[in-house]
Amino acid sequence: MGIARNLLKTAAKRVSTRLMDKVGSRVVAMTTDTSSDAPDAFYEPKRSLYEDMVANEKAVEATSSDEHDHK
Repeated sequence: MGIARNLLKTAAKRVSTRLMDKVGSRVVAMTTDTSSDAPDAFYEPKRSLYEDMVANEKAVEATSSDEHDHK
């Protein structure tokens, strides 16, 4: 009887740990601001800092090349 109780106790602990790992990681991921290159992201990122930086650089390059073409 003691062995069965210990086995059930160990199994319950493992199940609760796995559940907390899965649920907890999702809760943290949804409440924190993560970058667009976050690993294991199952959701749409809240911001895309890198994409915005690249778009801004391209816009600056396009406007500077347009100014040089008109002169």
